[in-house]
Amino acid sequence: MAAEETSGGGAGEVPGARLDEVMPQWHFRKRPHRVRIDGPGEAVLRAVTEVTWSEVPLFCTLLRVASFGRVRRDPGRAVLEEFLSSGFTTLMRDDRELVLAAVSGGEPFPPHDADGARVAWFRDYAEPASTKVAFDFRFVDGVLSTETRVFGADEAARGRFRRYWSLIRLPAGLVRREILHAVRRRVQQ
Repeated sequence: MAAEETSGGGAGEVPGARLDEVMPQWHFRKRPHRVRIDGPGEAVLRAVTEVTWSEVPLFCTLLRVASFGRVRRDPGRAVLEEFLSSGFTTLMRDDRELVLAAVSGGEPFPPHDADGARVAWFRDYAEPASTKVAFDFRFVDGVLSTETRVFGADEAARGRFRRYWSLIRLPAGLVRREILHAVRRRVQQ
């Protein structure tokens, strides 16, 4: 776990990454997965938002198994749209990076603003027993990467997430690679 669980966290691997601004410290991290893509940044990030469940069958199957068959995804619905409807919010988006975030319990984010108050609110949020998650898709020098970071506000939150993490760490890596390859297929068709 040492490679993916970090006490205190630190800076990311890409200088200037917006994820560093959103979550400079973390307790759990899924290191970046990467894929080379030929295409303009805006087209790549648009493809990230448009990938549907039908394009990521492994992810869809894993979620169905985890729910004992109760949850089925609409194959035509965008994966990120589902994340956004389940408590995640887009914290940042520019021409090379998209950052989504959520806090446990569905704590509502402050309304959208232009001065960065939402990012500051998320970065500073640490209610007892809470967990916050941020992940990004970053396109730099022809490489699309994705990284996930998790912060537990106290030992109880970290303990709960550590148990969950032990179950999902490996499948999460497979899913992230599947999404990156689906984006590449979309951009390069």
